[in-house]
Amino acid sequence: MTTTAALPVAAAPSRGPFRLAVAILVVNLFTILKGAMTTSTGSGLAYPDWPLSDGQLMPASSYTTVPGFLEHFHRLFGATLGLLALALAIWLQATRDGTPRLRRCAWFGGCLILVQGIVGGTGVLRELPALNSATHGTLAQLIFALFAWIAYQLSARHAATSPLADVAPGAGRRLMLVALAAMVVQTVIGALARHTNSPHALWTHVGNSFVVFLVGAIASAFATGRLGEAPGVRGLARSIVSLLIVQIGLGFVVLAVRNPEGKRPENVEHLGRALVISVHVVIGALLTVLVALLAAHVFRATRRHPALDFE
Repeated sequence: MTTTAALPVAAAPSRGPFRLAVAILVVNLFTILKGAMTTSTGSGLAYPDWPLSDGQLMPASSYTTVPGFLEHFHRLFGATLGLLALALAIWLQATRDGTPRLRRCAWFGGCLILVQGIVGGTGVLRELPALNSATHGTLAQLIFALFAWIAYQLSARHAATSPLADVAPGAGRRLMLVALAAMVVQTVIGALARHTNSPHALWTHVGNSFVVFLVGAIASAFATGRLGEAPGVRGLARSIVSLLIVQIGLGFVVLAVRNPEGKRPENVEHLGRALVISVHVVIGALLTVLVALLAAHVFRATRRHPALDFE
């Protein structure tokens, strides 16, 4: 059985930044869900202006109409996400919790949220060109994964994880990065399929889902078999495989219920269908996050020395 080395480990940062990072993840999840519902119901142009909605901070239509509710509260969740990310970056900078690299990543994450907001707002002002919408959706999932990594770096588990004594340093890292890259590529293709309604992009996304399933399953099996003694690895691997199975099945349901004409305003009349499609998007985002976390656990457990906190 693989054992961990009896080596000293770095002290964990204070719990405040970790809790704030988790709060960012929760808000991010709801932001992605609201954004997915906005796209699935064709409500992206409920308000043709930006950053205000009909020139107001809280228009009456945002709580009296479904398109207004979805679009406006998606904007509010996005703004809240940006403020929380700014608070985390300032907190880490002021208290010197975490490593310099971690503090830079927190600032970078905040900048990515700002860029994502500008891309989304510009898309609204230009009447939702596909490139803007696909970039906006892809950035949402990358931001989600980045802040999950930051949360892990701030966690007590990260500080308490020692290198595995019977595993070669760096084992499995390339495989984890390949699995993560496969998830990101699938995200990009899926975003293009949703926002261009291109049959070629759609069927490429469908075909690539089996590649992603295979790569994700292999990475999870390797992590469980070789690195399963590292705290958290087995649970993450099981969650990834379970969600991959659910995602494949749900994908076929989405193919059956989707509107062949794509994101049309009349889709708002079918909220159940829109919710199914949106849950498919959210599970895709969760899979990217879980693979990123598994990669972070593997990097941490296979480092050469516990003092290398950035791993």
